[in-house]
Amino acid sequence: MQGIHSTVHNFLNEIMGVSSREELDEIASRYKQQLGEADGDGTMLWEDILTLGKELIYLKTGSDDETGRGLMATLSEQEVIELREADRILDNNLFSYHYQPIVSVATGDIYSYEALMRPQSDILKSPLGVIKYAELKNRLNDIQKATFLNVLGVIDADPSFFHKKMLFINSIPKTVLIGDDRLRVDDLLLKHNGSIVVEITEQAELKGEEFQSFKNRLERLNVQTAIDDYGTGYSNVRNLLRYMPDYVKIDRSLLTGISDDPKKRHFVREIIEFCHSNGILALAEGVETSDELRAVILLGADLIQGFYTARPAAEPLESIPYDIRQEMKNYLHERQEGMASQVYDPDSGEHMDLSRLVENNTSCILIGRDGDYSVSGNPKLDAEVLIEIADDVKVDLMLENVRLTNKKKLPCIEIGKNSEVTLFLKGDNRLNMGGIRVPEGSTFTLAGDGELHITLDGEEYFGIGNGITAYHGRLIFNHEGVLNIVTSGTIGVCIGSGYGGEINISSGQFALEMNGDRALGIGVLYNDCNLDITNADINIELNTIKGVAIGSTSANDKLTISNSSVKLYMSGKEAVGLGSVTGENSEVYVHDASVVMNAHNDRCSGTGALDGKTSFKIERASMRIYAKGEKVLPFGGFSGDTDLSFVDSDTTVKIMTDMKLREYLPPDRIDIVHGRARVVLNGFEYELKD
Repeated sequence: MQGIHSTVHNFLNEIMGVSSREELDEIASRYKQQLGEADGDGTMLWEDILTLGKELIYLKTGSDDETGRGLMATLSEQEVIELREADRILDNNLFSYHYQPIVSVATGDIYSYEALMRPQSDILKSPLGVIKYAELKNRLNDIQKATFLNVLGVIDADPSFFHKKMLFINSIPKTVLIGDDRLRVDDLLLKHNGSIVVEITEQAELKGEEFQSFKNRLERLNVQTAIDDYGTGYSNVRNLLRYMPDYVKIDRSLLTGISDDPKKRHFVREIIEFCHSNGILALAEGVETSDELRAVILLGADLIQGFYTARPAAEPLESIPYDIRQEMKNYLHERQEGMASQVYDPDSGEHMDLSRLVENNTSCILIGRDGDYSVSGNPKLDAEVLIEIADDVKVDLMLENVRLTNKKKLPCIEIGKNSEVTLFLKGDNRLNMGGIRVPEGSTFTLAGDGELHITLDGEEYFGIGNGITAYHGRLIFNHEGVLNIVTSGTIGVCIGSGYGGEINISSGQFALEMNGDRALGIGVLYNDCNLDITNADINIELNTIKGVAIGSTSANDKLTISNSSVKLYMSGKEAVGLGSVTGENSEVYVHDASVVMNAHNDRCSGTGALDGKTSFKIERASMRIYAKGEKVLPFGGFSGDTDLSFVDSDTTVKIMTDMKLREYLPPDRIDIVHGRARVVLNGFEYELKD
């Protein structure tokens, strides 16, 4: 019995200095074993003592620094009920989440979402109430744990749930997760770091060491950060310089009545200008009216969040309403041009004279209804007019001698979501500095016997399709005339997009010229490409550091070319004519067609995966390859994993290189059935088969 008294005495003395449940649990785990050893099982005595310890914690949490006790005793009867309910919510992880869109000002598309906590309780419905009582009882760690594990668990279970957009997660920086909880959260953050932004509340000023530890952890995990509620608490440049986040969320308090308050506008403008000067995106949070939306866009905000653009929802929205997107574009145009956008809304069947629209200062033709439309111009008129087609419409549009320019290097023709558009060409039509955006879910068909010339430059570009970080809709080419696309820039694609979509080429003439760092003629930059080309006349000139004429630059490809003429001219450092540069697998089938390639590259292949597996078959077709370079292959890649089949075809290869072809084109994996496959290596005949 003396041993029990001594153990209990020591336990109570030690927990008198405890101020959190975590500390109590750590001490209690040590004393439970001692009590069991001192008095058999010790379970009954242990439960009583642990209850006493918890009561001591209740008395101490939420107290001031001088007395160490007292606030718990001031709670009303209702607050005690709510406090117990908060405990129940935390103990049982009774949380659900709604997701509010964050919208890009530049495009009007959803950029990301913020996860907003929703307690599953009839007593304590507000998340702020749960946080209040969790702080009172030193259980903020439990809030942090639940938030990150729950939300990251959603991403881990179904990465497509957020439509391939980023997710902002609120954090409580002063909390410290330990042990397995910390490891689980860090593992998930590291796994999904490209999709996560952690928000740091600007009011929560941390001590230097605390903040540095928190910041170092996120940097180590390569997770982006955002300052939340900027404009409250310790709002100063010193904090921004200290945090150097990727995003700054400007607090709602600065936006209320901003259109009528010059001081607020001045302060918000300074915040946004500081952000832009330091590579930080400025997010206007809590936008609730049209006036507030216009004000923050005119001041330069990059991102918008608020009830006016979209409310939180349990299922993440795929897009915001079309009229709100259009309103944002009008305000953006006003900011860029210094004037409100003049929008012309034509009736179905209307013929539009471009010169007359320009005389009336029209900057946008907005086609919002199903029907047939036509626009005519003249070779001397280069109009800065955007043609925009609304969501969910079916439109036939004819362009005749139309020349459009977008000096902001945005699309000249913007097609809405879930729309079907057929563009008929007549005469000589030109799009300068911008192409045709076809978003995922929409269909675009090119038809007619006229010409379309698209000229592009810039860091990122696309001709027909979508951007390098997006999917494109269905692209159909049934035209009889010439489609000419000339590009110059850092990275881009003439026909296609970064992530892919359907491309159907069944006729037409194509003349594509690419100059710059990384480029793709027809296909997909980062995902697999499955492409059929028939009845087409294709000429592609590729002058890039890294490029692919037809296929995928970074993933697998499956190409079929039939009843077509393909001519490829490649120069630069690293290139593939038909196939992929860094994909693992390439399947190319050419039949009833003619292919001619001229390549002068440091490292290249005519067809196949440059560093992967290649399966190439040519049947009833003609192929000519003329190549020169240090590491040049006519077929296949440098892995040597190549299968070749020549059936009833005429293939001639003339190549100048230091490569030993037999190491990469094993004879036992080459079939020649009828026809011929002639190779001239460095001026000498080379036998593909022994």
